[in-house]
This record gives sequence, structure tokens and C-alpha cells, in this order.
Amino acid sequence: MLMRLRSSPRRFRYSDTYFARMFNFREEHATGRSLLLLHTLFCGIGNVFITGTFYTGFLTENGIDIVNVGIITFIPYFCWIFSLFAPKILRKFKKRRTLLLFNHTFYYLCIVLATTIMPLLVRPEARIIWFAVFLILGNLSNALIGSGATAWHMHFLPEGKERNYYFSITNLVANLVGTITAIGASLVADALSGSDMKGQIIFVMRLVSAGIFLVDGVLLYLIPKEYPYEKKTRVQLKDVFITPIRDKKFILTVLIIILWNFICNLNANTWTYYLLNTVKMNYIMTYVASIVCAVCSIFMAPLWRRAISRFGWFKIVWINMLASAFIEFIFGFTTGHTKFIYIIAATIYGINIVGAQITLANVFYLNLPKKDFNFDVYITFYNLAANIAVFLGSLAGTGLLSILETSDGSARMLLGLPFYSSQFLVWVKGLLFLCMAFYIYWVTPKIQEEQS
Repeated sequence: MLMRLRSSPRRFRYSDTYFARMFNFREEHATGRSLLLLHTLFCGIGNVFITGTFYTGFLTENGIDIVNVGIITFIPYFCWIFSLFAPKILRKFKKRRTLLLFNHTFYYLCIVLATTIMPLLVRPEARIIWFAVFLILGNLSNALIGSGATAWHMHFLPEGKERNYYFSITNLVANLVGTITAIGASLVADALSGSDMKGQIIFVMRLVSAGIFLVDGVLLYLIPKEYPYEKKTRVQLKDVFITPIRDKKFILTVLIIILWNFICNLNANTWTYYLLNTVKMNYIMTYVASIVCAVCSIFMAPLWRRAISRFGWFKIVWINMLASAFIEFIFGFTTGHTKFIYIIAATIYGINIVGAQITLANVFYLNLPKKDFNFDVYITFYNLAANIAVFLGSLAGTGLLSILETSDGSARMLLGLPFYSSQFLVWVKGLLFLCMAFYIYWVTPKIQEEQS
């Protein structure tokens, strides 16, 4: 016991020193990582108010029903089709700092500030159209320009096992800050439930998030050192598809993220709508998984890192997918009478997602070519494929909801419980996660040896 007590401070000092070496403002790469960590912190705060429960609440306050919520959700990802032209645009700029800062500012002015103020100025029946207009404008700009930031910021990422630590720290910060912010905001929203003040609070929160993201742009694009970009031969449109697809190990690896994005977005926003409006769950309860995830990021992230080091990235992703299938099956039993089942499933989800965040964040980098490749082509293909997967997932989920929905919107009775279309959709997700686990099990021997 005495030995264990003595070793704990030593481990703490080692971890503290390791953190200080990776994140500081004395060395340019560490400075870049520190700024990216601050970016993660700001996004953790700002995203609470413009995504998830509060985004659904904002749309609901403005008269957007569950089907239109689904439509609005997949509009941004449809815009990523135009990212095909990104390499042609980006290769014309030897320095991208000004271009990327413009894109960052324009993007958040459109998707946050303009969409927040717009409902005050237009009739209710026209809001869905204007939502779509601003989302299209902002996301078109981001699709054409935004991917250029990765080629700059990837210079700050550590290599090998240190990347494991880096992603676990950034996920820890994102989870902690996002969850603490969400809890505070949810308590305020729940306290004002049924009051006209709730809509005003959400309105103010979105304005605050707009300001946070503008400051975030300064951190990302004015302070870090910008490195020269590799000069490549003229990029043709077909190269965005042909070059990555010919790289068998890369494409088989990236397919993991594509499948994940498709499955997760079958009900990414409609599930929250179901919880708030059908189950009548308060705001704070919808963040149970986030709270558990934040706590587990502190205490379990080291365990996940050791598991990744011992068993490899793909084995852990496989375990995450099997667990996800089981969790979705439990989620399907969430009704107004069985909120405790949601709590159980959300708790298990929060534990599982800590490992999934660390592994999935690194999937893109695992089998990139080692040398002599056009990074802009690979990142454009990756962003395009990942966002089209989100778009198709949202589209498929919205379609399945309309098919599964009863004519009068009422519930079907099963096992003595009311079941709505959102619950059946959750079970579809569970089956697809199970299929994804089989894919990872099958493909791992083909791509395992190229891990870094």
C-alpha cells in the first residue's frame, strides 16, 4: 500500500511534465498544439448552443417540426459535394491564412448569427426557407475552403503513441467543457420551461456562441505559424476520387469513418426532438451521456490509451461498435414511462464513447501514404466522403421516419409499451452497428500492419 501511495505522485508528476512538454508556448509545434487545444475548449462551449438539444430546442421554438428538423440537418452535408473543387482553389494560394480566416468568419456569421436573428425579421412560414439559404451559403464556403486548414494544422500533431495521448487530452477538454456548459445552460432552460423566457435565453446563448467562434478564428488563423504547402502537379477533378480509391489500405480504413457517420446520423437530431417533445424529457436529462463521458474522460482515458497500445486501434474500434449495437437496442425502449432505461443506456454510452472518440479521431491518419502524396486531394476526398455519409444518413433516417410513422402520429403498442417511429429507427442503427463490427473484424488483417 505504501509503495502505491508513493508511486501516485510520481505518476502525476510524469503526466504533468508530459502535458507541459506537449502543450506550451515556448516551441512552435507545442504552441500550435496549445492553440488547437484552446480551439477545442472554445468549440466545446460554443457548440453546446448551436448543436444537439439546444439546436433542436431553437428550431422547435421557431415552429420547425420533426420532418423539417431532419431536412435542415442534412442540408449542410449536401453542400460538401462542392468540396470537389477545393484542391483547385487551394493550390492557387501559397499562403492560406487570410482565406481561411475569411471562411471561418463568414461560415459562423451565416450558420449562427444570421440564423439566430432571421426569425425576428421574417414570417413564420418563410423561416424554413431562410434557414436553408443561410445554411447553404455558410456551408458552401466551408466546403470550398475549410479543408485547407487541415494541411496547415496537421504539422502540429505528434507522431506515433504521442498522438494517442494528444487525442485523449483534446477529447477530455471537449467533453469536460462541453458538458459543464451544457449542464449550466440546461438548468437555466429547464427552470424557464413553459416560459417565454426560455426562447430568449436560447437566443442570447446563440449570440454568445457567435462571439466565441469569432475569437476562435483569431486563435486558429492569426497566431500559429503557417508552413509552406507542398507544390504538386496540376490537380484534376478526377484525382480527388481516383488517387485515394486506388490506395486500397487508405480507402478500407476510411470506410470505417464513412460507415460511422452514416449510422450515427440516421437520427442525430430527430432523436433529441423525440426525447424533448414525445418523451417530455427535460434538457438536463438529455445530457446524461455527455456527463458520464466527461467523467470517464478523466478517469478512464488512460485505460483506453493502454488498451489501444496493447491491442491496436482497430481492435478497440471493433469493441466500440459491438458495444454501440447493444446500447442502441437498449435506447429503443425509451418512453415517457421508462426514462430510467434511457439513463442506463446513456451511462453505458458515455463510457463507450470515450474510447470511440480517441480511436475514430485517428482513423484518417492511420494509413495515409508515408511520402510523396497530395494531402489536399486526400483530405478533400475524406471530407467529401464523410459528409456525404452524414447527408445520406440524415436523408435515410428522415425517409425511414416517414415510413415508420403512423398516419396519425400515434404510437404502436409492443410489449405493453408505446413505440414510436424514432424508437424503431434506433433499432435499425443497432443492426447497422453490428454489421459495421463485422466489417472491422474482416478488414483488420488487411490494414493492420500499416498502423502508426
